[in-house]
Amino acid sequence: MLIVGHRGVSGYYPENTQASIEAAARLGLKWIEVDIQITKDNHLVIAHDASIDRCSNGHGTISELTLKQLKQYNFGSWFDHCRFSSEKILTIEELLQIAQRLSLSINLELKVFQKASEQLCNQLEKSLSLSSFPINNLVFSSFDHQALLNLRQKLPNAKLGALCERLDDKTKALIRNVSAYSCHLHHLSVTNNDIDYLHDKGVQAWAYTVNKPEQIERLGSIDAIFTDFPDRFVI
Repeated sequence: MLIVGHRGVSGYYPENTQASIEAAARLGLKWIEVDIQITKDNHLVIAHDASIDRCSNGHGTISELTLKQLKQYNFGSWFDHCRFSSEKILTIEELLQIAQRLSLSINLELKVFQKASEQLCNQLEKSLSLSSFPINNLVFSSFDHQALLNLRQKLPNAKLGALCERLDDKTKALIRNVSAYSCHLHHLSVTNNDIDYLHDKGVQAWAYTVNKPEQIERLGSIDAIFTDFPDRFVI
């Protein structure tokens, strides 16, 4: 079973930051999951929320702020001012450089808010074309199904993860339509029958967000889990 560090090691470090990503590597993780979205001036940055209010000392919406404006804020002091007061928001270029240096693979979750998914996918395709990071070490997922459809057109060889609450007919159709590599389901909804169905289709089954080992004891054949506390699992 693969252990994927959710937003790095977000149980102990500020999520989606360099500190959190580097902590994942120190723990021996091979995979992390982070969130990407697009700024006002069309840069891709690593952040979960549409707003920066929760995870920085700034205010506002990422889609309405430029990269220069976002770089003025601290994205770690909300978690621990003494330890993480120098954390800046990461761009996709910075993320890929860090991950390549640390030999980490990445699940990039596309967050689609104010701007259309096509705009985000266009910028992602451009950024990846300028990077030496191997695309085979990336899995792209999103709750926005149109984003995955757009990405399949732009990156025909990419690994796509169908991200959904449960394996219903809509999810099964998405898996077919995007030729999904994996299906990412909420750990409370996924069943062994779901896992068997996915494996029969040649699709990996990943479960989110699992923070206690007993939460997946019933799912012996799950391929991967996302967790905020990877040290609680055997790595």
